[in-house]
Amino acid sequence: MGVRDRFLKALALVVVVSMPLLGLSTVASAKAKGCHKTHSCKSGGTGSGGGTGGTPPLMTVQLDPNPLVETSQSNVDAVIQVETNPSLAGDEVVIQSSQLLASCSTLYLETAQSSGPLTYHNTTYSKNAPLTVTLDNDGNVTVIANGYNCAPGNDIIEADLAVAPFYTALGTLVVAPPQVTTPGVTGTPNPEVETGDTAASGDSNVYAVFYVETDPVYAEQTVEISDNQLFDSCITSSVWYDSYTDFLSGSTPQETLDDDGNAVFVFVGSSCAAGTTEVIADVLAGSHPTYVTTYTVNPPAPTI
Repeated sequence: MGVRDRFLKALALVVVVSMPLLGLSTVASAKAKGCHKTHSCKSGGTGSGGGTGGTPPLMTVQLDPNPLVETSQSNVDAVIQVETNPSLAGDEVVIQSSQLLASCSTLYLETAQSSGPLTYHNTTYSKNAPLTVTLDNDGNVTVIANGYNCAPGNDIIEADLAVAPFYTALGTLVVAPPQVTTPGVTGTPNPEVETGDTAASGDSNVYAVFYVETDPVYAEQTVEISDNQLFDSCITSSVWYDSYTDFLSGSTPQETLDDDGNAVFVFVGSSCAAGTTEVIADVLAGSHPTYVTTYTVNPPAPTI
């Protein structure tokens, strides 16, 4: 047999052996995709963000601001955003944090949805207990966490889908003790995606935490905040709170700066228009420093 005949015979043998291996590879790939499509992989996700590719998480917990600096008497104010697939619209999610509850003397979880355990300043809330909320048509839901007398540290926030496929997602809130910070005014999350587009999930709700930071020389002085366009754009209700969840009247509420020159304002609105607005914070003492920023609200939309 010539060299050319031996070469052709060897090539044919390689092709015959390789074909079953290619088939096995195709079957393995199909099984991996089927696991995702049938929701048999029930792991959730984390709120850390910054993924490195691959299959996106099935459910996430996003926390803002994160990390955060406590204000007043070691108070914590944060926005919790739970994001999942629109196919789960209308399902209930249980939000809780045993770690944050253990680190605070009191913990409130608040929602502007129409149903809840108790009514409080145009919101419903849960005190020192889990809060059950409803995913909107885009698979999203947002709540506010307010904690008093909290110890600094890392606290896990947990979101559990209350029905099959029972996803769970975790986020870690990094809490720093009260301290002097860079002067300015900031709103988080920014941009904010409204949640709620059904009777159970709410009506284009906005949840935001605004931090006003100034020189500690103004400790115990008064600061006011205004975002009239945002306040007026929420047709059903517009509410400002302080870090103790006490109601602040009017569209330009006032608060007392803590010993580090910081103050927190919490905003909750329903039936709000999307858009970018101007936020102004004025210290009503000394040289009256003024801080300005913009805040953006986007309409309800899928986010993962």
